[in-house]
Amino acid sequence: MFNKGLSLDQAPPIDVILRFFLTMPFFGLLAGISMLFAGSETVALWDAPQTVSTVHLALLGIAGMAMVGALFQMLPVVAGAPIRAARYHARWIHAFMGLGTLMLSGAFYFALPAMLHPALALLLGSLGFVAFLIFSKLLKVENKTASVKGMMAAIAGLGIGLLFALLTTLAFFGVDAGFDIADLRSIHLHFMLFGWIATLIMAVAFQVIEMFYVTPPYPKALRDWLPVSILGLLVLQIPVTAALPAYTGWIDGVVALLLLSFAVMTLMLLAKRKRPIADATVKLWRTGLTSLIASVLFYLIYTFTSDAHVFAMAGILFAVFALSIIFAMSYKIVPFLVWFHLNAKGVMETPMMGDVIPAKRAMAHLWIHWGLIACTLASVYWPMAWKIAGALLAILSIYYAYNLAGAAKIYYKLKDKGIL
Repeated sequence: MFNKGLSLDQAPPIDVILRFFLTMPFFGLLAGISMLFAGSETVALWDAPQTVSTVHLALLGIAGMAMVGALFQMLPVVAGAPIRAARYHARWIHAFMGLGTLMLSGAFYFALPAMLHPALALLLGSLGFVAFLIFSKLLKVENKTASVKGMMAAIAGLGIGLLFALLTTLAFFGVDAGFDIADLRSIHLHFMLFGWIATLIMAVAFQVIEMFYVTPPYPKALRDWLPVSILGLLVLQIPVTAALPAYTGWIDGVVALLLLSFAVMTLMLLAKRKRPIADATVKLWRTGLTSLIASVLFYLIYTFTSDAHVFAMAGILFAVFALSIIFAMSYKIVPFLVWFHLNAKGVMETPMMGDVIPAKRAMAHLWIHWGLIACTLASVYWPMAWKIAGALLAILSIYYAYNLAGAAKIYYKLKDKGIL
């Protein structure tokens, strides 16, 4: 079942990863509530403080927690680079990230700019340390597989994205950061969305698609060059933004096509999997990848039309891509961790992976997720649907918490029954 390069004997304690994954539904609930009580017009105003607040709750509270938790697992298991004192680091990083995300989102939602300073300190301190720690570990890995190279590109993207988050905040308070504040915000978003989230999803996919779904491997050229190429283009875009801003759209177009190639290739591999049954996680992957393709197409249309509604559709569909893949991976990774750690303890009652989170529960999550997607897309043209989407996100988050907590409960109920 396990690919070459996996080193499961170095896996961190299960609570290191679970604390990040179990926090995601909480921030999803807050994001849903913020959508429910925000003005219906905010969906069309991407610079509106309440919209910015919701975006950060989703990208830092859901995607950020998922990404950091996944890195704590992948670094020792996939890259063979264990983290010393993993439990200690996970605790303070998780606490700083959580508190920083709450303060940052609260600062935007309630118009409290004074909260930006401590929020930024907490987030830069925690995520900056993650970037430094993970990248320094990956540099020392002798056998740099495609997943390792992809993680390095993603971590570099995170580091640069954090730098521009700092510069954007300084510009907001009147400090001359060398760029227009709109350009700073744009560069920050590009690195966080494409240089960090998208490339890390690719790095994880290179490992888990073949492992969990028994598919052919990704083409070597795509594995070796795709994340690095995206990062390189984003780095190139910084001086281009300053000196030749008219050409930034061309770089965006190339990045969009690279993202498109990943989505199409992954869908093709999933179609060739040796296990023909399409469970909820396969459908979530397909939902996310199809959304990425649609996001790219809407963006390309936007470059010719400059229609704000089309741009909104592209942004929403990219968020759907990221969240769909995160849900899919969590419904595979969490049951696997429960099964693996109970087996390692010699627990005779260890359930099968498919019994940790029953398929019917994951499928119910999928149906609510599809409803959320439909309402969020509809809100571009019917603003009231934004509130319905918020209610659905809150419901989905509660149900998601129920499923993940149920898996954790199985582990803690059985962990002391082992013979090892």
